[in-house]
Amino acid sequence: MVNTFCFSPIRSDLIERCLETLYANTEPNFYVIVIDQTFDGLDPEYYRNRFKNLMVIRTPKTDTHKMGNLGFAKAFNVGLALCETEYFTTCNDDVEFIHPGWWQGVMDTFDKVDKVTPDKPCILVTPSSTKLPDWSVGKPSGEHHYIIDYKKNYTEEDWNFLINEDHYINEHLTIRPDTVIDGITLYCGIGKTKLLRELGGLSERFYVGGGEDYDFCCRANMMGYRSVGTTLSWIFHHWSVTLGSLDDVKLKQLVDEDLKWNQLAELWGPGVHDIWGPQCPECQEHMSGKGEYVYCSKGHEYRVPAVTRVPL
Repeated sequence: MVNTFCFSPIRSDLIERCLETLYANTEPNFYVIVIDQTFDGLDPEYYRNRFKNLMVIRTPKTDTHKMGNLGFAKAFNVGLALCETEYFTTCNDDVEFIHPGWWQGVMDTFDKVDKVTPDKPCILVTPSSTKLPDWSVGKPSGEHHYIIDYKKNYTEEDWNFLINEDHYINEHLTIRPDTVIDGITLYCGIGKTKLLRELGGLSERFYVGGGEDYDFCCRANMMGYRSVGTTLSWIFHHWSVTLGSLDDVKLKQLVDEDLKWNQLAELWGPGVHDIWGPQCPECQEHMSGKGEYVYCSKGHEYRVPAVTRVPL
């Protein structure tokens, strides 16, 4: 086995589809750890019988985490502590794997980055998503950008299009083949286990989820490592489906309000938002809008920084 996948769902209706696409599009050389933080609990026997090399861990209710929701960062660190493989992958349950070439694309990215910048090796790679959320491309709320339409099954033609063609997004951004961007979000992050442990995993101060990935990139960079997004590998990410559905009564109850924290600027200074993009410096909400300026729901204005991709 070369890789361990770690999922930490708080919803029970997404993880099965995610696992279906993972097993259908990945060589059987991996383990799966599901850290179950859902309200009613998953059926561990069902998942263990359906998917090989899978373990379900039910999180406890404690004085600190009263509903058993450890948050994304702590669940990541639990999975990392259990990992015995060379690579460790954290993955949101609203991700779908779309082609068997996705893993090789990640491995090729590690190799190419390490050859181009041997003094600053790659610690973690995130595949590109065929869906870009509104806030990431300066569009109004709900107007997401699809590089290719969502499908239940993708073709070789689809994959070749994603891997080999330029993808025009707007006047500020064209995603080109065989490129990377430094700085990632952890909807699906494949990391080198030894280096992740050296870095200390994710900061558990961030809760419920959000901000810990940007903090990780800053710390990795200080330690001499690169965290990159790649166009050599693609998946589909629904974006914010889990946390975006917190109007559900049960899901709301899973969040310990007293623990919520996401203050990147407090750790790294206000300039951190100029690096990591459209997150409101005042209220930490995602921002959206057309053109050069974006806005959060509270009306705060922010100028969108330029995005730079680097050829491999």
